[in-house]
Amino acid sequence: MMDNLDDLFASAQAVRMQPSDGLMARVLADAVAEQAVSRQVRPVVAVAQVRRVGWLASLAALFGGAGSLVGVGSAAVAGLFLGFVQPDGLGSVADLWAQASVDQVEMIPQLDALLAEE
Repeated sequence: MMDNLDDLFASAQAVRMQPSDGLMARVLADAVAEQAVSRQVRPVVAVAQVRRVGWLASLAALFGGAGSLVGVGSAAVAGLFLGFVQPDGLGSVADLWAQASVDQVEMIPQLDALLAEE
C-alpha cells in the first residue's frame, strides 16, 4: 500500500504543471482592472483615537489590573472584619494552636514594655 502511494507521489512531483496562456491572460486582466479601480478610490486613512486613561486606571494597572486590586481589597476587608469582630470560633482555633487559653494577643507592645529594663 505504501509503495503505491510513494510511486504516486513521485510521479506527481515529476510532472510540472504550467498554467495555460488563457488563464494567465485572464488573471493579468483582472489585476489591471483592480489597479485602475483602486487608483480612482481615495485610500481610507485610519485615525487612531487616543483614549485618555485616568489616574485611577493607571494606579490599578500599576498593581496588576482591577482584578488584583479587588482580591487585595477583599482580603483587607476580611482581615478587618475578623480583627474587630473576633468570632467565637476564632478563639477556639487560637486555643488549639497555642494549647492554652489565649484571651488577647498584643501585636504591638506598649511603650512602657519597650522601655522597661528587664
